[in-house]
Amino acid sequence: RQSPHVLRKGRRKVMVDVVLENKKENAYNTSLLIRFSSNLHFSSLALQVQNFGCYPVRNLTLRMALPALGYRRAAFLSVTRVLAGNATCVLQNPPEEPRQRGTATVVPVHPENLLHVDRLDCGNAWCQELSCRLGRLDRGAEVSIHVLRTIHNDFFRGAKFRSVKVVSTVWLGVPGSSVLVLEEGAHRREV
Repeated sequence: RQSPHVLRKGRRKVMVDVVLENKKENAYNTSLLIRFSSNLHFSSLALQVQNFGCYPVRNLTLRMALPALGYRRAAFLSVTRVLAGNATCVLQNPPEEPRQRGTATVVPVHPENLLHVDRLDCGNAWCQELSCRLGRLDRGAEVSIHVLRTIHNDFFRGAKFRSVKVVSTVWLGVPGSSVLVLEEGAHRREV
């Protein structure tokens, strides 16, 4: 009913980038509401693996830590679908009990404290973990894994924040007995 309208035919991707700023004194409680039809999904990650080497490789694993639950296990993002070609993936939900990261217990950030936190990651949120075993990758071949996620607005509606980044961590692993060596920085990435 209002502009702008975006109409797309077929299975195309639409990227939405929105900036909301308070510029004057009377801009308190400003909100932004984006509505989309239920047949659309928020697509957050697409972590492509390519074999640039001389030989085929097999038995690679790709693990993703995907921030999902905040304070009182309130969902802010959840995986709705995993599209993987030439890979077998298993999704694990966050643990029921508080878990430890290194020596410290992870304490999810309260929505009201997002004003003092610039990112949500597995250090301050509970994460879903996606583990994928990649099939054989011939020389020059690639495997794409797309993770479709949905934003849960209720979490952010009750939050106080200027901006926040949701940071997922991705690891690429090789079997311990493998002669394959990954370049430095190829093991772990943040997106």
